[in-house]
Parts: sequence; C-alpha cells; structure tokens
Amino acid sequence: MNHSDVESLIITIDELIFSHTGEHLDDLQHEILEGVIDHQKYADIAQKNNRSQKYVKETAGKLWKTLSEILDEDVNKSNLKSSIKRYCYYNFANNNVVNGVQINKGNICKNLTDNESNLSHFEEATKLKIVTKLIQEGLSIEQIAKVLQLPLELVKEEIEKDQ
Repeated sequence: MNHSDVESLIITIDELIFSHTGEHLDDLQHEILEGVIDHQKYADIAQKNNRSQKYVKETAGKLWKTLSEILDEDVNKSNLKSSIKRYCYYNFANNNVVNGVQINKGNICKNLTDNESNLSHFEEATKLKIVTKLIQEGLSIEQIAKVLQLPLELVKEEIEKDQ
C-alpha cells in the first residue's frame, strides 16, 4: 500500500471508531495502525515511539478489541485490512443498513480507494453470472442481491441485460 492508501485506511478506522465510541485515535494508536499495515513488529513500533513493547502490545490489544466489537468479528494485526474491507463493502452493498438499522450517518469508507472498497471485477462478474439462474429458481431480485452481497441496482442491471 502506498502512503496515501495507508492514511486513508487509518482515517477510515478513526472515523469508524469515533462513530461508535465518540473518541478519535490517539497518536500511539495511529502509529500502531501505521506500523501494522506496514508489517512492522510491535517491538519496532515501540522503539520508534519510545514506548515499551509491552505497552504497545497492550494498547494494540485494546484497539483490536474495540474494532472486533464494532465490526462484529475477531480483528487482529494479521486480518485488519481484510476486516475493514469486508465492513466497507458490506455497507456499500447494503446502503449502510444492517438488520433494518442505519449503522452510520455518513459513508465512513469514502476514504478507501475504489480498489480497496469494491469487489474485484472478476469476483463481481462471477457473481453476476449466476443471477439469471437464481431468477429461474424463483428468488426475488432483493433476495439475490442480499445472498450475493451485491448492490440491488447492479443485480437489476444484470437482469435487464438478459431480457
């Protein structure tokens, strides 16, 4: 990831945490995220920030716990990026609504680049290929969009192409 992508990801995480806790990342949390994204060890992050490795590890653990609660999945240093990407894609696909409840007012994932927040074209194309078959099986357009985790408009466009 280039520096601007790293910063965008950290800004997204900061906004996500703020939208749920009312608190922004502190400097050390920011440095931990930056270091983890750059595949640094806690010892290196600690040395760079004049902190003990134990303190950095404890701070990181609290950060992962907070993110795990917010994202409703186990988040750690090895799956941070993929967890955030899943969260952002899911919210794009479902218009930021989960179980009928709007989970955030704005689009906290706006800072991620298109490559970071959208399905790959290949993955999307593969899912769209089965839309017609699912219609033939009697599923509604809404059900198909939900099952395939695709935007409703995209599923509608695919169905219109086949008619």
